[in-house]
This record gives sequence, structure tokens and C-alpha cells, in this order.
Amino acid sequence: MKTTAVILAAGKGTRMKSDETKVLHKVCGVPMLGRVIDACVKANIRDIVVVAGANIKELKAYIGPLSGRLKIRTALQKPQLGTAHAVSAALKTGGITGRAALILSGDVPLVEPAAIRRMINRFTKERCGGIIGTSRVENSYGYGRIVRDSSGNIRRIVEEKDALPKEKRISEINGGIYLFDSGLLKRFIKKIKRNPLKKEFYLTDIVSIMADNGLIIKAETVAAEELAGINDRVQLMQASKNRNKKVLEKLAKNGITIVDFDTVFIDENVRIGRDTVIEPFTVIKGPSRIGGKCVIGPHAHIRPGTIIGHNCKIGNYTEIKNSKIGDGSSVAHLSYIGDAVLGRGVNIGAGTITANYDGKKKNRTVIGDRAYVGSNVVFVAPVKAGRGTVIGAGSVITDNVPDGTLAIARARQVVKKRKKKKAGRKR
Repeated sequence: MKTTAVILAAGKGTRMKSDETKVLHKVCGVPMLGRVIDACVKANIRDIVVVAGANIKELKAYIGPLSGRLKIRTALQKPQLGTAHAVSAALKTGGITGRAALILSGDVPLVEPAAIRRMINRFTKERCGGIIGTSRVENSYGYGRIVRDSSGNIRRIVEEKDALPKEKRISEINGGIYLFDSGLLKRFIKKIKRNPLKKEFYLTDIVSIMADNGLIIKAETVAAEELAGINDRVQLMQASKNRNKKVLEKLAKNGITIVDFDTVFIDENVRIGRDTVIEPFTVIKGPSRIGGKCVIGPHAHIRPGTIIGHNCKIGNYTEIKNSKIGDGSSVAHLSYIGDAVLGRGVNIGAGTITANYDGKKKNRTVIGDRAYVGSNVVFVAPVKAGRGTVIGAGSVITDNVPDGTLAIARARQVVKKRKKKKAGRKR
């Protein structure tokens, strides 16, 4: 069944207190909007409309590279008059072309593809006007409550401020994920009236309108953590922490040892091979890739664009950025390797730095197979040390070093006798 996903992303996000549009803030290295788009794609939805507001320029820049493999476009909501008004903006641009319309929020980034697939499969099998993702929580304060009829179908969604005491005790909440028959959505969204207090048009009102017209609205249970919305930095941190735990659990189940789940942070677009050990206080940003049987950390920082081979050691207080590290190489401690290529079996001594930035651009350092680099060496890029080279400790390497040679670039040590001090002289 062809489904069009409508992602509501026009919110100003004032509580984030940020100059960056809210849905582009990252959870485990991936923008919130990107996570929602990815969930749709993995649920086999490739027709996507992103509803934008004043942030349309930023959102177009973000989704532009995705348009090659997806049918993805933006719809402008101006002014911003509520969720139903946002969906109407997508309808007015002719954006909803599927038989079904899946409506999600761009700031609810943890929804799983499986939940979306369940909703679509159920909609396909059952004759109903729509399906809403709901969840049961211990504390439902502040959420829209799901009110069911005697048959167990959804009768209406009542907001906290409008709920009667009996309704406030309902533990089932609206998750903000909706799947409607597109034709019915187009027909009944026109009947939604402006809320007298907020002066906005709420999509939740369509539920009671459709029910009043004899249509059946079903509920599909979704895990509460998948429905967590992000409105401020605290919620962003909580969502990132929850997602990071899932990332680490998945890695652990695939043969990677995570020594301490509380102090290791790994982006979702990181790939790690079997039998690698990640020590505490390690941060790995993606996209990056680490081979098998490596030891990373403790206190290591792997930055985007890094590829680390098999059987490598990246030790404490070491930062690797946009570099390729060959199999069997060791950068054991206190080093910065940036924009570099290290061959196989390279040993990097403590305190080694690749000076990659000349004030205008980043330059590359290349170190060949089986090179041995002493402690406190600086490579002033662009520079190359060949295969089997030995670089003396404390050297500043500014010129290329040929294969199989020794390079020492430091002042010769001078030892002089001290003059004896005269007796009685004050120090």
C-alpha cells in the first residue's frame, strides 16, 4: 500500500534556546529529522513531505542530498496555526499522494520502523478510517488522553486542560503518530474548527469528527520511549542517553565488549568489528569504522571520517580525526592524529602530533607500513614518512622521509660543566 509520510517540522523550538532549528539537533550523531526520515524509509515509505515554517531554508539544505534516492519535498506552513493547519499545508501543495497518510512529528526521533510497519499492516488488514499510536504510562499528566467507546475503538482525544477528573485518570496517551486514509483525511480535516483559546487548528480534533461520522479509529500500542518528544535540552540529553544505551546494547550483542555503558558514547553511524574492546570514557563519532580485535580507550576520542583497521590499539588521551589507521598499528597514548594515513604495523610514540592545519587548509600526513615513531614527534603536514622509517623522539618533521631511513630533527644535546659558586654566596 502506497503511503505518504508527513513530518511536522515547522515548530520554532523556543525552549531549545538555540539559533539552530530544533529538528536538526542531533541524537547519537543523527539529526532528529533524519531519524524520523530513516524510520519511514526502513518501513518502506519513500514518499515524504516535510512541513516547514521559517526554518524552510535550513530544512531544504538538509533534505536536498536525500532527494536523489527518495521522493522527499517540503511544504511551507505560514503562518503556523497548529498541527491540522500543518497537515493542510501539505495537502495544499499536492504532497499527499499515497492511499494512506502517516503523520509524525519531527521532534519525536526515537520511533522505530517496526512500530510504523505494524500500523501500516494493521491498516491494510482492518477496515478503519485510521490508526493512532498510543502508549500507557504511569504518569499521564500533560498528555492527551485516549477515550475509547464501548467497542474499544478510539472515540476522541482529550487534552489535559479539557479533561474531566475521570478522564485525567486514563493512563493511555496519544503518541502523536497517526495513520489515516488519505481521502478521509482530506475530507474531514476541513471540518476542524479553530481552538477558541489557542486560536489554532488541532489535528487531534479529527478523531471525534470521524467517529461522529461512523468511522472506526483503532489504536496501536507503541513503547513510551519511542514516543518521547523533545522540546528542550534536558529532553534532548535524555533521548540521547536512551538511544546511546540501545546502540551500545546492539554492539555488545554483536560481539563488541563495552566495558562501561555509563561512560562510553558511540554515534549510531559507527561500525565496529567483532572482539573489539571499548574502554571507559571513550567517545566515537560517526561516520567512522573500526575493525575487529581492537582496543579503543580509555579516554579516547574518535572523530568523524576515521577508519581503523583490525588489531589496532588507540589508547588513553588519544584523538583520531578523519584518518585511516592500518591493521596492527598502535597509537597508544597522548597523541593527535588528524587528516593522516597510517600504514600497517605502525607504532606511534606518546605525544605525537600531526600538525595538519596551516591556517588556511587541512593537510595530510602519510606514514608508511612498519614505521616506528618515537615520543613527542610533530609531523608538519603535508609530509610523508616512508615504509620502515624510524623517527627519533622529539623530532619536528617538515620534509619527507624516504623508505627505510632514520630521521632525527632536533637540536643536539649540549652538556656543560657548572661553575662552582664562591663560598658564602647567597642563593
